[in-house]
Amino acid sequence: MSPPMRSRQGRSTGGLRRRALLIGAAVVLAPVFIMVPGATAHSSAPASSPAPNAVVAALPRTVSITFGGRLMRVVSVQVVDRKGVNHAISARLDPRNAARVLVGTNRPVAGRYSVRWKVMAEDGHVQTGSFAFRVRP
Repeated sequence: MSPPMRSRQGRSTGGLRRRALLIGAAVVLAPVFIMVPGATAHSSAPASSPAPNAVVAALPRTVSITFGGRLMRVVSVQVVDRKGVNHAISARLDPRNAARVLVGTNRPVAGRYSVRWKVMAEDGHVQTGSFAFRVRP
């Protein structure tokens, strides 16, 4: 086997080729990494009614969660009290706003509620989250 070829500075030409390939790959892939945040942006849950940590007089008949982007579908939503009882009777996308989930509730009782949601964003990624509020006695 012959020894590796050397450049004038004494470096092997194989090392120079690897470095050139890495630099070339970085130049080609840089635009992809710059565009990734927008391509993979997910819908956050910036607003809800009741608001997170709110204290309300009664459990609303409809809890709403409004996301930062359009949703493909609602996977599940629970409105759970401290005893673990789920008070959600339905969950659907708002037909007038594809970024909002409407959750029908029943059997209102005073206490703390935890809203746990799981949705599929328009980009196909499943997201989960939760917030809590309290109903006054």
